[in-house]
Amino acid sequence: MAKEDTRQSTKENLRLFLLDSLFQQDRFYTKDELVAKLEVSVPTLDRDLRRLRDDFNAPLEYCKVNGGYHYTSRLFKLPSVFVQEQEMPAYSMVLKLFEQFQNTPLYTPLLNICETFESPIKTDAYGAGQVNFSTTHFEEKPWFETRIVMGKRAVAAVDETNWDTILKALQNNQVLEFDYENVRLNKKGFARKIEPWQLIYDSEQWYLRGLAESQDNPNSKNIRNFVVPRMKNLKLLPQHFKLPDEKIWHLDEYNVGSFGALGADTIEEYKFIFQGTALYFSEADFAPDKKVEPYTGDHIHKDGAVLVTFTSNQPLGILRTFFPYGEDIIPLAPQSFVDEWTETVRNMAKSLGL
Repeated sequence: MAKEDTRQSTKENLRLFLLDSLFQQDRFYTKDELVAKLEVSVPTLDRDLRRLRDDFNAPLEYCKVNGGYHYTSRLFKLPSVFVQEQEMPAYSMVLKLFEQFQNTPLYTPLLNICETFESPIKTDAYGAGQVNFSTTHFEEKPWFETRIVMGKRAVAAVDETNWDTILKALQNNQVLEFDYENVRLNKKGFARKIEPWQLIYDSEQWYLRGLAESQDNPNSKNIRNFVVPRMKNLKLLPQHFKLPDEKIWHLDEYNVGSFGALGADTIEEYKFIFQGTALYFSEADFAPDKKVEPYTGDHIHKDGAVLVTFTSNQPLGILRTFFPYGEDIIPLAPQSFVDEWTETVRNMAKSLGL
């Protein structure tokens, strides 16, 4: 029944778009002409005309002198997308998601897209069914505005000029030159060149992934992810490049696992003990070959602990994802990862004077 209702609603909306396009023309249409063009009955046409006029405030009038319907204003145009009443909670969440990008060049284009949307619903909850997109909030807050929310996180600000330069480089497969601040190595402003492959959003940060010249040897190139806000003085170079095989340049093809933007060349098998609060996370689909079974080994563990095994090439992403669970996730393999985890714990203890 729901699918049938959706199909019926789609047909009605298509008829409204057709009527709107007809009335955009500087002429008058008789009822017989409209019935023929829409291939509907007179009662159906009457309902469509009422909906166009009452629900969308279309400047639609019948002119007795010219014997037909027309728009009294050429400025009116239906929104390109209708948001139905049952879709409004999801639409509200989209607007809240957009708010997280206020410090990036994405924010204005996203809101511009939203301005082509409108709710045709006319209820007490929505007033006249109009959404105030200038503030991205509803004029009268419906129930889902406060009952369905998103936790806010700070997104790193991105310079609009740099953003546009990166987009041009991606669009034209053009080499990009820039100065880069490496916070981890405490190096500032050294020049780099990159063949940009993908612009990636991950964990409240923007990265530019591509093939970059080695800092020490310009003749050597490596796959790198650069933090976009740290890229300064961006300049498009006249050189163009050809993308490699998709399994190399496309992040979704290159990375094994769902641990963010950072990946390595080597795929390894990982083993962890999940216990306590981490047991809930063991159910997450973070690796395609993930296997979960009761832990029966000799390592000290809590009741109900499980052994989680999977393969991945994202050691840094795994560390960032699993480490916040503290004692409830214990790494067992590979040994290089266990050593890095252990060293991180030791350094944290040392910094706290323990």
